[in-house]
Amino acid sequence: MSWDVWGHEWAENLLKKHIAGGLTRHAYLFTGAPGIGRRTLALAFIKALYCQDPPEPGGFCGSCRNCKQLAKLQHTDLFIGQAAAPGETLKIDTVREIQHNLNMQPYAAPWRTALFLRFEEANLNAQNALLKTLEEPTPLSKLMLTASNENALLPTISSRCEVIRLRPMALDALAKKLETARMMLPDEALRLSHLAGGRPGYALQLADSPDDAERIVSIAQDGIELLGQGTVQRFAYAASFKDVKKRPVLRETLQVWQSLFRDLLLSVSEEGSDSPVSFLDLKDDLEKYAAKGSPKIFRESVAEINRMISYLNANVNLQLLTENLLLNFPNL
Repeated sequence: MSWDVWGHEWAENLLKKHIAGGLTRHAYLFTGAPGIGRRTLALAFIKALYCQDPPEPGGFCGSCRNCKQLAKLQHTDLFIGQAAAPGETLKIDTVREIQHNLNMQPYAAPWRTALFLRFEEANLNAQNALLKTLEEPTPLSKLMLTASNENALLPTISSRCEVIRLRPMALDALAKKLETARMMLPDEALRLSHLAGGRPGYALQLADSPDDAERIVSIAQDGIELLGQGTVQRFAYAASFKDVKKRPVLRETLQVWQSLFRDLLLSVSEEGSDSPVSFLDLKDDLEKYAAKGSPKIFRESVAEINRMISYLNANVNLQLLTENLLLNFPNL
């Protein structure tokens, strides 16, 4: 059975060789942007490690007891640790509980495996706690970590893992996959490939939830319109984030604006003229506002948005945070 990891065949082949040669490492770190397929690849690897009837070395059947349980994330030898929601914090108690489980003998598989998702959200205490397991691994355990960037982790963690760095797919290749897998028209498949930035998992999510795709374009349209508006309109927009429960909404908004200002930067920079933009729907607006700005302005805006995203993990006033960002938005 194919691992079905779009665009990461090189990683699949590498991990299959590790299994076939009996050379699997104690710990693996899968890095890349959210929606790129880190979790999918890690789970496929675990299935190949646990499969009771592999069709080939490094493969998995998908029909044995272990494969079926892993498909439901219900295997007795798999332990998943993650923050309660994206953007929240993974704490030391979760790490310690899983460490305790790893010290026991496997029940139905060759190893007990811990899968820590979005490990960049682990606080310093949680990361330090995991170091003990990385430095003194038990012989019948495996560790799998996913993270947006290995630089977001302690260097001592990434240095003790086999790092698998995942990159976006070519947009035309991803579009072809979407056409086949979701029976999409070519133009719509290409549109979603651009919108997802070449990330196959994110593209599939958008294909299955068209409302999500439209919401993202709408958020980008809001960002474009704010460039031409004054302080009154910008503060009115910021007031929509008065409620602390809007933190996930603001996080998504800032992430969409990251892509928006990248598009503006590509539209105004000669070196970016051949690079694909994310928002094909907004091509005319992008060209209009890019012509009024400069690479320096748009780079500074991206840096400011990144800084605001980092503040979201702290107990900040969301409305004031948004007001501060919009006050520094370019006036175009």
